[in-house]
Amino acid sequence: MGEAIMVNITADARFMRNTGIVLLLLAVLAFAPRYFVPLVSGSYAPPSPWMHPHAIFALMWTAIFVVQPWLIVSGNVHWHKRVGYFALLVAVGNVISGVALQLDVLPTSADDFSNVVGGGFRLFHSTPAFVLFLCLAIGMRRRTDWHLRFMYQTAIAAIATILGRIYLFYGHLPENIISPLIPIGNLAFVLLLPVYDFLKYRRVHPASWIGLAAFVVFQAIASPIVFSDFWINIATGGG
Repeated sequence: MGEAIMVNITADARFMRNTGIVLLLLAVLAFAPRYFVPLVSGSYAPPSPWMHPHAIFALMWTAIFVVQPWLIVSGNVHWHKRVGYFALLVAVGNVISGVALQLDVLPTSADDFSNVVGGGFRLFHSTPAFVLFLCLAIGMRRRTDWHLRFMYQTAIAAIATILGRIYLFYGHLPENIISPLIPIGNLAFVLLLPVYDFLKYRRVHPASWIGLAAFVVFQAIASPIVFSDFWINIATGGG
């Protein structure tokens, strides 16, 4: 399997690039109603000073996930490495600004689904998963097939937030429907990688299995925390 994948790194990178484009478009679509459109019209009032920095870092990270595989496909390995150093700074900024933003908007009201439930999953699932796979991607940077797959997991770490906003703003779905749809959509993006592996190589790369296993573990750990009285009291200030 390792040899077959190594000789198809260009195909892997092309898949990652195309997925990155989809993720970038979904992110813009998800945040258009409550962020980009009000921002352009001058009516946006940020809920925290961290809002704009996090939006910039998050979009830059998704854009980098498009650029880096594209550099591999085009044979610009030297520039891929240079952009990688910059990407590490963006990743750190993304994590710090994201956690700071989430904590800054708490406590909030009990009916604030996005920050009570969504915020809990961002703190206990998305962010730890992002950090874990970023470290794994850095550690496996000399094994491109592993590196690309771990970077894919960092790119989809925030997909739950994106999907939640799409369900809400474009599907006009109630929260009790959105809540189970988010992990289902998240799982679909996680499964997309092993499905690609199987279709391309007739077997699944170990890194893709690790991504699936990590999703299950993080979901199993985060769910009882987020819906516990302990977390709800913290998120709402006991209100």
